[in-house]
Formats: sequence, C-alpha cells, structure tokens
Amino acid sequence: MGAWDRRKLGVAGLVLAVILFLAVNIFAGGAIRNVQADLTENSLYSVSAGTEKVLADLKEPVTLRYFLSRSLIDLSPGLGTYSQRVLELLQRYVDAAGGKIRLEIVDPKPFSDEEDRAVGFGLQGVPLNDAGELGYFGLAGTNTTDDQDVIGFLQPQREPFLEYDLTRLVHNLAHPKKKVIGLVSGIPIDADPANEYKPWRVVEQIKQFFEVKSLGLDPEITDDIDVLMIVHPFGLSDKSLYAIDQYVMAGGKTMVFVDPYAEEGSRSNAAMRLPPDQGSNLEKLFKAWGVDYVQDKVLADLGLAQRVQAAVDAQGRPVITNYVSWLSFPADRFKADDVITGQLRTINVATAGFLAKAEGADIAFDPLIVSTEASAPMEAQKFRFQPNPAQILKEFKPEGGPLTLAARLSGKLKSAFPDGPPEDKDNKDEAEDEKAPAKSHLAQSEDVVNLIVVADSDILADTFWLQIQDFFGQRLVVPSANNADFVINALDNLSGSSELIGLRSRGFSDRPFDRVMEIQRAAELQYRDRERALLDELKEVEGKLKDLTTKGQEGAAVILTDKQKQAIADFRRQIIKVRGELRDVRRALREDIDTLDGWVKILNIAAMPALVALFAIGLLIARNRRTRRRYAGSVG
Repeated sequence: MGAWDRRKLGVAGLVLAVILFLAVNIFAGGAIRNVQADLTENSLYSVSAGTEKVLADLKEPVTLRYFLSRSLIDLSPGLGTYSQRVLELLQRYVDAAGGKIRLEIVDPKPFSDEEDRAVGFGLQGVPLNDAGELGYFGLAGTNTTDDQDVIGFLQPQREPFLEYDLTRLVHNLAHPKKKVIGLVSGIPIDADPANEYKPWRVVEQIKQFFEVKSLGLDPEITDDIDVLMIVHPFGLSDKSLYAIDQYVMAGGKTMVFVDPYAEEGSRSNAAMRLPPDQGSNLEKLFKAWGVDYVQDKVLADLGLAQRVQAAVDAQGRPVITNYVSWLSFPADRFKADDVITGQLRTINVATAGFLAKAEGADIAFDPLIVSTEASAPMEAQKFRFQPNPAQILKEFKPEGGPLTLAARLSGKLKSAFPDGPPEDKDNKDEAEDEKAPAKSHLAQSEDVVNLIVVADSDILADTFWLQIQDFFGQRLVVPSANNADFVINALDNLSGSSELIGLRSRGFSDRPFDRVMEIQRAAELQYRDRERALLDELKEVEGKLKDLTTKGQEGAAVILTDKQKQAIADFRRQIIKVRGELRDVRRALREDIDTLDGWVKILNIAAMPALVALFAIGLLIARNRRTRRRYAGSVG
C-alpha cells in the first residue's frame, strides 16, 4: 500500500472515529438516559425506596410547576447551586413516575402572566429591588381534579428534608381528601370550660390542616380515622383500650400524650368538678408495645429548667429560682435528622414524664426529644399540690440522664388482648354490640406499626408556648416555642403513607472543606485573642494620654517630662511590635491553608491525568512484552 493510500485510510479512520463517538453519545443520551450511579455519601441524586413506592402508586397524572426567578438567582448566587439541586431531584421524580408526573419550569418575570400564576398559587415573593419587583423560588403542584399543594419558598435550610417535602406534596395530590384526626382526650382541649368552651389554640391550628373528630373516652374508632390522637387518657375501660389496640393492630397510626401530672388539664377538669389529677397511663397497651413509662415520676432537669418566681423574701422582694420540672428544650435536644423535629428551635413542657424501651422489646424505639445529663426522675406528688420550686431545687440530685420525653415507635406488635375482646359486663352494651357486625380479632399487627408517644400533655397548653401581647389595643398572640409545630409535624407525618413516614433527612449537597474550616476557626480564635489584647493595650495608653493631657490648670499648656515622653514612645513601639506579630501569625496560619489548598489542587488536577498516564505506560509495557515473547517464540 502506498503512502497516499495510508494517508487517506488514516483520515477516513479519524472521520469514522468522530462519527462513532457522536453516534454513541446520541444513543447513550436517549437509550440509557436513566442508567446512573449515585456515588455521593447521602445518595443526594437518587430517590429512596419509599419515594419510588409513592410514585409507582400514582393513579392519575400530577403536574409540578417549578417557579424559579433567574433575577433572584443572579442576586443570590448561593441559591443557584441549591436551585440546580432541586431541579435534578425533580427530574428524578419525573423519571421514576413513569410518565405520571409532568414538570414545568417557569421563570416568573416581574409583572408578567407567569408572576400572576405564582401569586395565584400563593408562592412567597422575595423583594428584588426598591421598585417593588419580586423573585420566586417555589413549587406548585396540581392534579386532574384541580386540587393543589404548594411549597411557598424552597428554603435551603430545609435541604435535608427536600425529598420528604417533595414526596409529601405528590402524596397529598394523589390523596387530596383532608385527613381525619380522631381525638380521644381526658382533658377538654377541644372545648375548655376555663376558656369559655373554646378549643386550645393547638387544636385550632390542627383544624386548619385536618378534620378533627372528638371521640370521648369511650371511642368508636371508625374506618375513616387516619390518625388517632390520644391525650391524657385516664380511667379508660378495657373496652376502650381494646378498641385502641385493634386500631393499632390494623395498622392505624397513633400519637399518644400521657402525663404524670397535667397542670393545665387539671385546672380545666377542676372547672368541671372532676377528681384531682393523678396522672395518665396506657399501661396495658404500653406493655404490649414495649414502652416503659412510670406514671408517678416526673422528669426534672437542671440544665433545661426555666426561671420562675418562687416566693418573696422577708423584705418583700421576689425570689427567682430554677424550676426543674418546667423545662425548655433547645434545638440540640431534638433528633436532627427526623422530619418532625429537625427544624424546631424550642419546645416547652411542664411536669412531664419520660419514656424508655422495655427490656427485650421487639420494636424500634427512636427518641425524638431527650433531656440533658443533668436530669433525674422525681416523685410526681411533690408537684401536684402547691409545689415549692426553691425547695424542690434543694432536693434535686441529677442522676440517670439523659431521659426521653418523646419517641417514635415502629415495628410489628402483638395485641395487648391475646385472648380476644374483653368481656362487657354491661348487658345493655352487649345487646347493642350484637346488632353490629363483629370484627375479627387481630392477635398481632398486620403490618409495621407507626406510633409517636409523648410523656407530657401540657406541651399542648396555650400557657406554655404562647404569649399574649397588646398591640394598639388588640390582643396579639405570639408563639414563644414550637410546641404546635411539633404536634402538627407529627400528625402530618403519621397521616401519610408508610413510605412517607419512613423518609429521613438526606444531608446537604454543599460539602465544605472541614479541614480548611477547622484551620480558619483556629486562626480566627488566635487572631481574636491577640486582637483583644491589643485593644486592651490601646485602651490603656489612651487612658494614660488622657491623664497626661488633663494635668495642670484648665487652659494651661501641658508640659510632659522626658520620662513621660519616653514612656509614650516605648508604648508606641510596643504597639507596632504587636501588630507585626499579628501579621506574622495570620501569615503563618494562612500558609497552612494555602499548603492544604495546593495539595487539594494537585490531587484534583494532576492526580487523575497522572493515573491515566501510568495506566497507559503500564499497558504499553505489557503490550511490548507480549510482542517480544511472540517474536522470540517465532524465531525459536
């Protein structure tokens, strides 16, 4: 073959290689688009099995409209990365739904039809400039029957719960009917005589999201109940306990509030001339569920205690002390990766109890709210009748902490009534029961049970999470804690499907360089210490200079001695020296960051090409060796 033929063959091969490369990319983009590998630590770019189940169960199409103002991203570059993260996850939903989700991306420019749509959906606008223009970063979903659900603004702080929020929105559109909460309560939270028979405000807020059906203490739990909310249950008959037991065995979601002493509830019950409060329990059910709870013990915690006025001293001055049974839980006492508590800041409780997993219990016990190490159980009797906070504080001894105030339970359970329904001694009730078709007894749960148990009922009371302020003659109600948010989050979570309940936080896509940040914090700490020392020295010299300039008679010239002039000069030299040392310290600490930055760049930029080059060299060497062996064999 001539040189010209070889040249044409080489050009043709190169052209064919380019064509093949483009063809493979086009084919891969269309045919294997959904073949992906998510190698991130928290699987940020894939959806969980629970979400896949929710999407697979969609019966009708859902339209998601992603409102993203480009002008807002331009003003806040930090939102740019997160908005791309949201878009990528939404695309995963579209892929996993098999055509049941339609995604629209909308840029609602100011004063446009698209902005009118965003406003119509109730999305939250963010001011862009002084001209009143607004930017949007939210999601609106609709189904085929014009039901809608929205996320008003996609806050980056909720990124760990982004998948939960998106799946919850899709699930709500697939099941648009308002969920029903069945309320079983031993205190009148839905019609309090002490509040002119108005409901507690937490119940008013619950009614904004759910339909609430009061069932009393002798509940008839119908099939339309989505979540059973049990508050301070005392004196329940076996018949009532059995009804609750069978509801749970059938997979019914339940939230329970028990309490060794319901302070606010006892005041309300006193108005109804009921006996003094001795606490509440579901002992028979708790034993079957694997929960340890002591009705006559109160959770006391010095680390979380609220400051109260205990009494007045001999001079009539108020005595302020820590009340170890009135507790204020901060954010670090909540389970951070649970959707119920992950975004809460403060929860207040009063004379609460505590929970634990029973020994040998076959159930997942996941604490949501826990006390500090400076906590201990105390007798509930100390708090029931005119308690003395100062005296209680003297008797308090921290031991046994931390203790669990609220927990999530899940697993398969056995019935608390293994022999079937209890006997009803009331013949009248028996006759009525015979008229209704009897349901088959469930000796164990049909599926995984989901429960949330809270060892306090005062967490619901207005007194402990609301403040009433006067605003130009009007009563303004201002939440001082996240008590209602906790309850509504829990009910919202339980009212979803089992797949939705099982979703957990997924972590942040923004992964900072922890080592660099650690070095920066050390540098900042050391710099601030030296800076404070320098400021103290400057303050001292200013004081000395002021003393020198104010000596003598008013209006007279200040004459400094040689010794004073020398002292001032020495101090100025000392300041210059300290400033120089500060520069050296910051330079040295900066060198550590620059060195680390250099190694990171080398690994990211040079390491991979070096590995490819080494692999190519190794492949070439191995190929040459095989060629020499074949040549030697042919010669032999």
